[in-house]
Amino acid sequence: MKPERFHLLSPLLLLLGIETATAQQLDYGRYEDLFGEPVTVSATGKPERISDTPVIMDLITAEDIRHSGARDIPTLLRRLAGVDVTHAAPGTAETAVRGYLQPLGSRVMVTLNGRQVYFDGFGTDFWATLPVELAEIRQIEVIKGSQSALYGFNAVDGVINIVTFDPIGDPVNSAQGRIGNHALRELSATVTQSLTDGAGIRITAASDHVHDSGIVRSTPDNLDFAKNPNRRSVSANGAVDFSDGSRLDAELSHTDVSLRWIALYPFFDTRIKTDAIKAAYTVDTAIGRVNGTAYYTTVDMPWVQSQTYGPFSTSDRTGVVQISDLFKIGPDDSFRIGGEGRRSEMGAAALTGEGTLSSDLVATSLMWEHSFSPAYSMVNAARYDYFQLGRTGPVPLRDPFSNSSFDRAIGGVSVNSAFVAKVSAADKLRIGFARGLDLPSLNSFGQIERYQAGYGRLVYYGSPYLDASAVYDYQAGWEHALPSLGASLNVNAFHQMTMKHVSSAYGLVNGALGLSSTMATGSVANGVEVGLQRRIRNGWSWGANYTLERLHEHFDWGYRNAQPAHKANANLGYEFGDWEANLFATYISATKGLVIVPGRPPRGWIADIGDYTILSPRLAWHARENVVIEAVAENLWPYQETAPQRMETSYFLSVKITY
Repeated sequence: MKPERFHLLSPLLLLLGIETATAQQLDYGRYEDLFGEPVTVSATGKPERISDTPVIMDLITAEDIRHSGARDIPTLLRRLAGVDVTHAAPGTAETAVRGYLQPLGSRVMVTLNGRQVYFDGFGTDFWATLPVELAEIRQIEVIKGSQSALYGFNAVDGVINIVTFDPIGDPVNSAQGRIGNHALRELSATVTQSLTDGAGIRITAASDHVHDSGIVRSTPDNLDFAKNPNRRSVSANGAVDFSDGSRLDAELSHTDVSLRWIALYPFFDTRIKTDAIKAAYTVDTAIGRVNGTAYYTTVDMPWVQSQTYGPFSTSDRTGVVQISDLFKIGPDDSFRIGGEGRRSEMGAAALTGEGTLSSDLVATSLMWEHSFSPAYSMVNAARYDYFQLGRTGPVPLRDPFSNSSFDRAIGGVSVNSAFVAKVSAADKLRIGFARGLDLPSLNSFGQIERYQAGYGRLVYYGSPYLDASAVYDYQAGWEHALPSLGASLNVNAFHQMTMKHVSSAYGLVNGALGLSSTMATGSVANGVEVGLQRRIRNGWSWGANYTLERLHEHFDWGYRNAQPAHKANANLGYEFGDWEANLFATYISATKGLVIVPGRPPRGWIADIGDYTILSPRLAWHARENVVIEAVAENLWPYQETAPQRMETSYFLSVKITY
């Protein structure tokens, strides 16, 4: 399929149905009141209790967020079992579920109200560019294990779905200011306005700044790439409920971020401007509940200064159209049919030549949920993806590939199957199997870049002949309620096999020594998660979780087992009168890291990273009914979680006013 034919397929796609699990619009507040507990559509596409979902899922509620003392979403995620987070710099973070924590290679899909925030060009999620503030988040759903049959190609390890409050029924009106050490200063405000009966809009604006710190001075030029993180964000979310029961949602957002980040070992100093627009319409019809979603996202890096590659700029354009039909046949069987159309383009003159890399993706899917009885049910899903790669424009002189080399397609099938059994009133068992597809990023397909003087002057080449990797995922989970404690116990085990990874190999390219992307042997990940959690009861809340995970790579450069094997979290909270006190603790076992060293690319320097503990206390005072003053230390002492970066002690004071 030629790239230009993608545009001709749009009418056909609308007839066939295009899907995403989280684009289905839902009145969360109404269903939560109806069911008496939080609800989700992320597991199957239909509204259901969190306790009834067939998948293994963690939920961070708005109440959890209010008591967390966190300034960003990665801090919240770090406190979950099976979720790994490292900071490439004070303003950036890398997040993974059950291993494979790596920069520029996310295997977890992140969605904001159903919109994928994945950056196709580099294959990653830039958390700082998300146009959302913690005060407007209703819940964060973390689905563990491959979900490619429901969500697509980069959901092989899981999905993180961020759901904001409804601008119609859940008004959020608040303003918050925060100051702290390292010149931290933040301001944010959210206003919700009712337009007419059944219509509303929420507008949020934010600005924050902090001084860069914590570079481990292992190379002489690291300090040249220190960039004080700055972020500006504005977003608008509107919705209309029509008299016939249909609903229209619309979103518009802009973020402008400057920061330093680290991709494996090179330092980058960059500015990222992101704009997004989205519309979704849901209606009940004679053939079921039909949802259509369309969004367009632009990511521009007008300047990037690289430690190893020098300066360059890049841009990414992504358009997505989705539609799904959710219907029932009889009382025990629910179905959803759909598919997805996605167009991405990446231009990076100094990184990929003067041309434009592009990809067109068309997918169709089917989900079937069957209830054997009130105690036993199963969900099965399958999806077929057809991915067409392309490149247009001038061919760089040192490029060994012609544009026609990029005229190739990749196709494959993803499947998910999950079984849930309510063994007793207190016990639930979940068993799942999945096969997902992991596609390389556009940059991996088409990068062409020469290392700077002092770093070998090698040329790095992407390859249009890279392929998708199949990921096989097996998991089982047991959930046990402890009514006497007001708590729940969860034990989950997983086994995952990744058949291939994108790697690099030396070779002669145009007569000169260079590096080229290639497909290397795969890896196996195994692990166990144990969690015990109690919500606020009689003023007290507490919880703890432990994760054991081992990642065994079959090919590496001495970087094997760089994933921490042990991670533990604990939290304790108490409310008394107008005061709240919370304490969060995290322990991470020792691992390895990689830092580039002049004259030694691409291996660089492999360093040992010792184990570390993060201790984060919070104290809040409700000075008035609508005023909360909060003192927080994100970490009471410095710790080092990556070889090039140390996280310094961080503390702040904030004031939040609701109106």
